[in-house]
Amino acid sequence: MIDLHTHFLPNVDDGADSIEESVRMARLAVKEGIRHAVLTPHHNRYWVTNPKEKVLKRIEEVKEAVDAADIPLTFSASQEIRMNEEFLEELLAGNYLPLDKKGKYYLVEFSWRDFPPFAKEYLKRMIEEGMTPVIAHPERQRAFLDDPELLPSLIEMGAIAQVTATSIIGGYSQEIKEAAHEMMKANLIHTIASDAHNTTDRPFNLTPALKSLEIKYGADYKNNLVDNAQRIFKSKEIKYFEHR
Repeated sequence: MIDLHTHFLPNVDDGADSIEESVRMARLAVKEGIRHAVLTPHHNRYWVTNPKEKVLKRIEEVKEAVDAADIPLTFSASQEIRMNEEFLEELLAGNYLPLDKKGKYYLVEFSWRDFPPFAKEYLKRMIEEGMTPVIAHPERQRAFLDDPELLPSLIEMGAIAQVTATSIIGGYSQEIKEAAHEMMKANLIHTIASDAHNTTDRPFNLTPALKSLEIKYGADYKNNLVDNAQRIFKSKEIKYFEHR
C-alpha cells in the first residue's frame, strides 16, 4: 500500500518532532501494511515553508535512519501545498514537488475556513496544463462543509479528492465523519491517505478505516481507493468507481 499524504520529516511542521519519532512512525506504517510513503510536509501554511530543495535534502535523513533500523519502508518527496496568491506562478515555474515522478498530480490544500476567490481559476489552469490537483481532506475543511456544492464543482472541473483515514472512523469529530461518508456516497472521493503526523494523537489509522469502508461499501470500493493511490504515484489515470 502507498500512503500519499504523511508528515514524517522531523521538525519542519506539525508532524514528527524528532528523527526518532520518524523511525517510530515508519515501524507503525509497516504494521498498517504501508510499503511506500510520500512525504508531504506543509508548504506555504502560515509561517511554515518547506520549499522543494529543503524537502529533497531532509528526506535523505529519514531514509538513512529508517534503513539503519532495517524497516522495509521506502519514501519519496512531495509537499502539501497551501494555495496562496503565488501558487500558480510557483507551480508553473517548477518550484513544487508532485506526488508522482512525471509531475501530473499535486497535493493541494486550502485554508481551514476560507476558499480563496482565485482558487478555481488556478485549479482550472493547472488542469489545462495537464496537471491534476489532489484536494487534501476536504471533509475537514470549513469551506467544503459549509458549501456542499463546492467540492462537486471542483471534481467536475477535473480535480480529485483524498479522504483522511482518521476522518472515516470519527477520530476528529462526528461532523467530519459524517461529511467524509456523505462525500463518499456522492462519489466525490477518489483515494485515501493517512495524513499521519506522529504515533500518538495523529497516527495512520488506515487499518481500521479500510475495515470500516469494506463493511460499509464493499471490498471493491475500498480496494479502488487504495489502488488509486498507486495509480497516482505511478502517474496513471485513476479509476472512477461508485460505491455499491
